[in-house]
Amino acid sequence: MRVLKAGVKRDDYNWRQIRPGLWQRDADEAEVFYSTLAKLYAGSGRMHFAITGHIALTISVPEDEDPEVVSRRLDESLRIAWLRQRYETPTIASSVHYDALDGKWKKSYRTIPDDASTKAWLERTFQVVSTGQTGEDWANSDPPAPTTPTLFVICPCAVITSQDPSTICIRRDLVLRSPHDIIDGIGTLHFLNSLVTKTTQAFTEGEFFRELPVFDGSEASNLSPPYRVAANIPSTPTPEHQTRLSTTKAPASQPLNPDIPFFEEIGIPYTKGSLLPGKHQRIAHYLSRERTSALITFLKNYHPGITVTHAFHAAIALTLRNAHLKLPSSSSTSSSSVKTSSSIYTNYLLRNERAACQPPYNTPLHCVSVYHSLPSTKLQVDMSSTPSTTSQEKRAEFETVLNHIKDYYTNVRDDPMHSALAPAIWANWTPVLPEAVLKGEEKIEVPKPKEVPSVSVSSMGVVDRILKRVHDLGEERGMKLEVHRPWVTGEELTNGLGVFLGTFDGELCLSCAFNEAWHDRKGVDEFLWEVERVVGGWVEGGTGVGGS
Repeated sequence: MRVLKAGVKRDDYNWRQIRPGLWQRDADEAEVFYSTLAKLYAGSGRMHFAITGHIALTISVPEDEDPEVVSRRLDESLRIAWLRQRYETPTIASSVHYDALDGKWKKSYRTIPDDASTKAWLERTFQVVSTGQTGEDWANSDPPAPTTPTLFVICPCAVITSQDPSTICIRRDLVLRSPHDIIDGIGTLHFLNSLVTKTTQAFTEGEFFRELPVFDGSEASNLSPPYRVAANIPSTPTPEHQTRLSTTKAPASQPLNPDIPFFEEIGIPYTKGSLLPGKHQRIAHYLSRERTSALITFLKNYHPGITVTHAFHAAIALTLRNAHLKLPSSSSTSSSSVKTSSSIYTNYLLRNERAACQPPYNTPLHCVSVYHSLPSTKLQVDMSSTPSTTSQEKRAEFETVLNHIKDYYTNVRDDPMHSALAPAIWANWTPVLPEAVLKGEEKIEVPKPKEVPSVSVSSMGVVDRILKRVHDLGEERGMKLEVHRPWVTGEELTNGLGVFLGTFDGELCLSCAFNEAWHDRKGVDEFLWEVERVVGGWVEGGTGVGGS
């Protein structure tokens, strides 16, 4: 391997060994965006958009097996799987830092060549938590946000009851905490699936699989490149791309619809007062299999082309409008005193770009990566400031909003330039920080709460396509390792809300990340219930849609 000299200024996105045991490459635009935001919010003592990935694992132990033996075997299998996963996807042990000498962000990977360094890495990144909490409760208790991806193995007191009263159920909840410049949400689900697969192999295959890999640098060939390399995006934009970029602004700076004479941009109401974020929190609603199936069947039969995400995004826009109309004028998220005729909800979408990547980067072998994008234009939904009254009006209004949102998603999906423009769009979104802040010598003032905090929507899709739900632990044992409650969030340090959608094992999960400095659990819970009511009312005939 060629060894680079310090001070090289050109962009170099290929992993290279710069000295024995150390590999490095430049971070790309998406990675730099998340690294920069972490610096921007460092003064809060928290990591903005830090990834939390969660799954619950259970084994139903039959009468002829010793639960203590099975429990110890599972814990040891998890530890072995974590080490083997590092060899297969070594980027999980990488980190991003600002190189003051080169004036650029770098991603680095260091090998662990001996038993002592392997043990030290395990002690730092594989942590068992025996507080009696569930993984979900622990994740809401202000857990640490390590600068290196870390797997927390939670040992809850509570168990998911087995249907067979003669069996004992062992449970472990896995919580992955990682900076967002290392891995994204969809990548986290793929990573957890691979980790569970290796756990199953370690549990069932005995000593053959339990022989630990040797981290002699050979694993560096598995390091994941940045998105622009994985998607084979030219380093110099084509003339067509350059023309498009010249007319593209960061969505946050794009003006609202100029054709509407009197409008008000609406956001989620919040409790004013605090200037610094507090604890990130998550709350989740689960739709039964019957309700989930009924919704999907309704969409397929009566609204082909409309997805569950489209429907819930439309409901979120209308729920925000309705909540805004109930506020006294002094509590409005806008300072305008002009009577408005239109309420505008604005947002953006995050799109998984793994399908745009070249093999093998479009596979789970490169799940530890930041392969997603932002659009070149933001979503704007114009709604009347006068709520609908009749069922027919409510239904018509919902479907107008729904079709507008569907068209926006479709236009982004069908944009032939979107994937190639993604790096430049990330660069447009990235704030410029003083050199002293980037170098860690100073901390910048934490951004104040947004005047109009929005509600974002991230869709995980059908998670069963990523995570295998049941793993056989061997016919002779008659045991299975089952996966429950998969979810991912990014640490929410603003006064907005982050809504997540995903279906697993036939159940739709509607969850929300929020910060307790500006929102309480009761208010967010009510918001999600209202979103559900709007969608349910539309499916059942429109009676739940619109203002009351």
